[in-house]
Amino acid sequence: MKRALIALTVLVALAAAPALAQEPTDAELLAALDAARFTDDDITTLTIRIVSETPDETREAQLSLSFFESEDGSFARIEFAEPEELAGQIFLSTPDATFFFGPELDFPIKTSATTEVFGDSAVAQTSGIRFADSYVVEERRSVSDEPGTERWEIDLVAIDFTVAFQAVTVTVDPESLRPLSAILYAVSGLPFYEVFYEDYEEREGGDVYVRTQRIVNRLLLGRITTSVILEIGTETLDPSLFDPDALGPP
Repeated sequence: MKRALIALTVLVALAAAPALAQEPTDAELLAALDAARFTDDDITTLTIRIVSETPDETREAQLSLSFFESEDGSFARIEFAEPEELAGQIFLSTPDATFFFGPELDFPIKTSATTEVFGDSAVAQTSGIRFADSYVVEERRSVSDEPGTERWEIDLVAIDFTVAFQAVTVTVDPESLRPLSAILYAVSGLPFYEVFYEDYEEREGGDVYVRTQRIVNRLLLGRITTSVILEIGTETLDPSLFDPDALGPP
């Protein structure tokens, strides 16, 4: 409910503000963009189907994405269920590092948040990029799309070098404060991926989240990765699932 309250508070403030002071502060805007994309804190597990399309082939996978919050920070666990050759592979995102573990390994190995999980969906895109935690607003501007509808473009820069993508440009619906798309830039400054937030779902109680996300590779044409949330879960999870030292043989 916390994220829904953040978004609602910002929208109410905008509606009540004078015409010359309608835009939210940078902090309010980043919080609202996260609140719109992510589920509330009561959700602990998402079941996701990912389809990777390239000019040569189409592949499909299913995985679970689990979340855990502690006094140390935010954790995310990505675990493949299908296809069979990937089943049991795990990516673990912790406040300190990102790890990979597979059935053929004796212990987890350190990797990067930009490591591809499936298709062009890296650990960062699969677990979700939280703007408020990792970025500051460099510039915002109003633009119009072809039908003449107003949009906001928000340029973000990472708070430090550990953030997976050092620069992002987010296109936003100014009325709902829902992100419509985001361009993720490579270290070179070239647009690497464009992420489209295509389908927003609303749960009972008003919690809104992105159900369908499509990633278009801007450097390698014809590569598209689409993820769809199939199920959500609220069960309490064992903290050991998010401990890299617990991965591997006992």
